[in-house]
Amino acid sequence: MAENREFFSIPEAAALMGVSRIAVFKKVKKGQLAAIRIGRNWAIAAAALQNPTSPPVSRPAAAPAPPKAVKPKSPAVRRPGSIFKPVPEKDALDEMGWD
Repeated sequence: MAENREFFSIPEAAALMGVSRIAVFKKVKKGQLAAIRIGRNWAIAAAALQNPTSPPVSRPAAAPAPPKAVKPKSPAVRRPGSIFKPVPEKDALDEMGWD
């Protein structure tokens, strides 16, 4: 390697390896090339470029997905012929004693 650096970006690594940056990105995503994520960019260690068969650097586990929003149930609608009678809602002012 001509440069004496610890890390390279994906385009820089692609130029050094003689492949496209997409090919390098795919190798990183498959775990075939060790890299670390810094913000929205990837840093590939110079040692990984010299020895591409080295085990990938362990990445921190992804954050768990947020819980799905529970869809509120629609209010009961009285349909002709049904035996269900909805309970009338109390007005908030009636509960507080307002006139």
